[in-house]
Amino acid sequence: MDAQPLSELDLARLRTRVQHSVLERVAAELRRPSDRWPPTVRWTAVAALDELRRWRAALPGLLRGDFVFTLALWVAVFSVAAAVVAQPTIPLPVRYSAGLAAVAYLYLYAELARIERPLRGRRLLLGLADGAIVAALGALSMPYVGYGHGLVFFAAARIAARFRDPRILPAGGLLLVPFELAEHASALTMVLDAFAVVMTMLLVVHLTTAVAGARQAIQRQGLMSVLISSLARVRDEDALFAQLAGQAPALAPECAWAFWIREPSTDEFRAVRWAGLPEGELPGFSFTPTLGPDRSAAQLINGPLPGTSAGECTLLQPAMAEGELNGLITVAGRRTDLGAQTRRTVRGVAEEMGAALQRLEAVDDARQRTEAMEQANRLAGLAARHAADQVAALEAIRPALADTLRSESLHLEWVEGDRLKLVIGENDPLQGHAPAWLSLAGTRTAEALLQGRSLRESLTGRRPEDLFGVPAGLRQLAVAPLQSAGMEGSLQLGRRLPRAYSAGELLLVELLAERLALLFAAGRATNVAN
Repeated sequence: MDAQPLSELDLARLRTRVQHSVLERVAAELRRPSDRWPPTVRWTAVAALDELRRWRAALPGLLRGDFVFTLALWVAVFSVAAAVVAQPTIPLPVRYSAGLAAVAYLYLYAELARIERPLRGRRLLLGLADGAIVAALGALSMPYVGYGHGLVFFAAARIAARFRDPRILPAGGLLLVPFELAEHASALTMVLDAFAVVMTMLLVVHLTTAVAGARQAIQRQGLMSVLISSLARVRDEDALFAQLAGQAPALAPECAWAFWIREPSTDEFRAVRWAGLPEGELPGFSFTPTLGPDRSAAQLINGPLPGTSAGECTLLQPAMAEGELNGLITVAGRRTDLGAQTRRTVRGVAEEMGAALQRLEAVDDARQRTEAMEQANRLAGLAARHAADQVAALEAIRPALADTLRSESLHLEWVEGDRLKLVIGENDPLQGHAPAWLSLAGTRTAEALLQGRSLRESLTGRRPEDLFGVPAGLRQLAVAPLQSAGMEGSLQLGRRLPRAYSAGELLLVELLAERLALLFAAGRATNVAN
């Protein structure tokens, strides 16, 4: 059966039927609000509690700082302006002037609030606006609105909270002038009003300053706690100074900081990290401060931070641990920025820095000794097959020492009477320059055995060994005493580089001498048995 198209009339009837069915369905599903009072009370309570929660969350932010004084002044200004504008008995020019002044005041606040970038002089501009609106409304409203006199107290409180400086007190007297002139007040009334305004401003300055100081102290304590916790977790000096440069400057953000470490066995300090310096400037590479009799006491010197142009004066705070000076903190800024509170804070940072450096030094010593023992065991293992042949043992060890310690020479000196017997391996720089025997007097071996400690010296031509060490091209020597099977001597390591042996490298030579002494003792016992 062929389908017949719908006529326009049938299509209109179908659309009307569908629309009626949809409306009936929606009307059936939509419940009519109940007129009973229990649901109404319940939903009203839910709405009130929700509004109360919103205000409880918003009020701390609104009332924090000095916004509460701004809010009070706004309410007072617009209340007086509305009272003046609403009274028909007041002359029309006065009413227009009061209304326009209030609108201009509101417009100025709204425009400054819209500017997000830092605006120079914003605080001064708003302070002038507060004083101007109060003076204008006071002159206009005092003959008609008696309670307009209270505006001066709201304005005085707002200005005192904005500037927080007792030097702003004369501004309160200027605010009183329009009110007293418009009111034709007596001299006694002027004195009492001025006293009340000044006391109000002093009270507000004291309270806001105390609150700001307490908030800064809490913030500083929190930052200090975070810094101490961070320093307790560091494992090396790089991480220590990175944490100091990243967190300590927040304790005095208006100052420039530099952190220095003391060079071993000297009074020079080397700059490691810094923060807050002008762009492109770096502190001096080394610095030797002049400290007082109490080496832990801070010193304030006139002039910028060493090597830079930052600051009018610089605070030098040594970092010590158990009476040993190991670091230095320099903080540069204006003299007012380096007050007693800042000095106490910097001293606390220096104490934590000194304790952390001491802990890391102990950790480094333990780690260094462990690594030296591992290297000494590995080197002694290379010579284990040649216990009975000292020359071969030295030849087996010397290539590894050349890679590890950049040392080209390794030889033994054994004491026999008042002479020394030299044992030198093949291809050693001393071969062809050193004699087979050497007088004991004045040698490094004699000094090392006499004092019972290792030596690290440069070859300057004043020792007997220098007569053949210098022609061989050696510049530095490390000497460790050696005792093996009743014989005494020394193990000597030499390099051609001018860099002196470090304490860690000298420790490695000592540990290697101990192991070679045991090895050679076993080799001698084997030779005797054979």
